Amino acid sequence: YHYEFMIDGLTATIRYDNLENIVYAVNFYHEKNPYIYIYKTEDDTYYQAFEEIQTFKLPIDILQPTKFFIDKSNYDLIEKNIDVDNEFYFPVNIINDEYVLLDGHTLLSVLANNYKKMVNVYMVDYEPEIIDFIYIAKEQNIRNIKSVNILKHEEYEKLWNMFLNEYNEKIDE
Repeated sequence: YHYEFMIDGLTATIRYDNLENIVYAVNFYHEKNPYIYIYKTEDDTYYQAFEEIQTFKLPIDILQPTKFFIDKSNYDLIEKNIDVDNEFYFPVNIINDEYVLLDGHTLLSVLANNYKKMVNVYMVDYEPEIIDFIYIAKEQNIRNIKSVNILKHEEYEKLWNMFLNEYNEKIDE
């Protein structure tokens, strides 16, 4: 089945080829994008609303990254196709008295490099390893999105996979 979600603010309009699994598709999409709380079809054959979560704006520069590298090919693809005037929402949490970016590093980097100063954020829970990722980022002097290294795809894949393998080996010990 095909489901396409067109976002306008906090509402998603769904294009579809079959309504059979729309509830599953909406729940899956909402899990990944909890700030979107209204889902409807173009012809109003389906409508679902979730509890609205709080969103607020923060300066990009205060968000502590949890990734150390950005894939240049992904960066270029986003930069080529993005309308920087759209509203974007990023998951964060407060850890040790600072706002920590939990996902969306590449998109945030594109926005920051295109002179955006503020972004919308929403609070979510985080996995325990995020604490380690913050510590490792700070060891590498990564304290905001502009200090995250943008690497060629091959180098990104090599370094990120190497990091994850080493990290997982230490966790398993």
